[in-house]
Amino acid sequence: MSNNGVLVQAQMLIDEEQYDRAYEMLINSYDKLKDDAEYLEKTALLAKTLEKNEDAAKFWEELVKVNPNSLIGYSELLDIYSGKDNYKYYITRAKYKILNEKVSQSIDDYKKAINSTTEEADIINARFLLAKSYEYIGKTQNAIDEYYSIISQKDDMAIYYKLADLYCEQNDRISAINVLEKGVKAFPDVVELGEYLSGLYIREGEYDKALESAKTPYTKVKAYLMKGDNDSAFKLLNDNKDENNANYFALMAEYYFNLKDWEKCGENIEKFNNLSPQNPLVYQMKALVCDANGDIYGYHYNMGKCYSYKQDYELALNEYLNAHRQDSSKSDAVKEIIKINETLGDKTSLMEFYEKLVRQEPDNTFALKGLGDVYADLYEFRNALEYYEKAVKAGITDYEIYNKMGFAYEKIKDLSSAKEAYEKYLAKAPLSPDTEKLKEKLAKMDISSSAPVNSEEGLIDKIMKIFGK
Repeated sequence: MSNNGVLVQAQMLIDEEQYDRAYEMLINSYDKLKDDAEYLEKTALLAKTLEKNEDAAKFWEELVKVNPNSLIGYSELLDIYSGKDNYKYYITRAKYKILNEKVSQSIDDYKKAINSTTEEADIINARFLLAKSYEYIGKTQNAIDEYYSIISQKDDMAIYYKLADLYCEQNDRISAINVLEKGVKAFPDVVELGEYLSGLYIREGEYDKALESAKTPYTKVKAYLMKGDNDSAFKLLNDNKDENNANYFALMAEYYFNLKDWEKCGENIEKFNNLSPQNPLVYQMKALVCDANGDIYGYHYNMGKCYSYKQDYELALNEYLNAHRQDSSKSDAVKEIIKINETLGDKTSLMEFYEKLVRQEPDNTFALKGLGDVYADLYEFRNALEYYEKAVKAGITDYEIYNKMGFAYEKIKDLSSAKEAYEKYLAKAPLSPDTEKLKEKLAKMDISSSAPVNSEEGLIDKIMKIFGK
């Protein structure tokens, strides 16, 4: 019998009030269904009905492990633990409140849980959950205090890492370094802790300390390069050459940057980019090369690309605008400004920069269509059509433009031109999801154009006859 079949059959027995048989069937299927939340809930409810309270508690506990968002599981466990196990009661009540989006109210329950037990593992568990609640409500220092309480009882590599993260989020690298130094001392063989500490030392300019704590060759190379020991860096790079690793080429680019060999630096940046496309670091490195060579436009443009790939659009826009101010004759910054304004929905700025791009590249179909779209959004359909027509003349391959033209012609009551545009769209995009609607629209246009021209005049004649009597 399938898993679902067991549950259906058990429910049929329950409906017939054959509870013992249903329960026996469910218990016999435990090994197959113990990870199924529906099974655990049904079995727990049936155990409760049969007053098998210990069994019910077991299944409710397993349910909240399988489905940590089970409100009924936590609710039932609260009744079971009340007056019997204070630690479990307060832990469960805290989780129940969190599920009901009352995180701040869970804090007092976690504190009560801590005070309700002398078991070290239980205390650590409650402190960890308490720290997470503090983090959630933005009380970072309280969370830090709880994490420190945990490692004062028992060293935990993950807690050292977490504490460093919290300090870095507060831009307190010195405290992050201090806690990582303790973590590395407690767990000297853990690569992640040593690398994290080394990276922070590098940012603080402590390059010798970074070399001491670094666990991987490339981190040591980075420290050597920052220290200015280019020979040691180059030797270590050659000893650990890996042309399938993007970091290898990033470090090679940095090495040649230090030597002011701009050609080889650029070559390695491109190899880095090939292995790690759209990496913000690629454009940050390009920006630094431009800056070193006095290319102010290139610096701002590449920093704009860096921020764009970080999705920090406000900073990216500011950099692109700086590039445009530096040299308004170049179109690449204008194109990037347009992309960001499309994302931000700034119609006024969009129109301004589409117009600039059209002046720079009169046959740029992207700019012509874009400008037409802006005018169409502003209900200025004659202006929109002017640019749509130019885009068509320039050889645009985006057939959707004919659909837009048809709509614009409709709006200015030029049904003949609208019909022609729609027909071109259907011819070029026969599989469009708009096909059927457009065919209906064209059929109505045909009916309208074939109607007798004198029908309206006949009505006027009749009205005139009435007044003439």
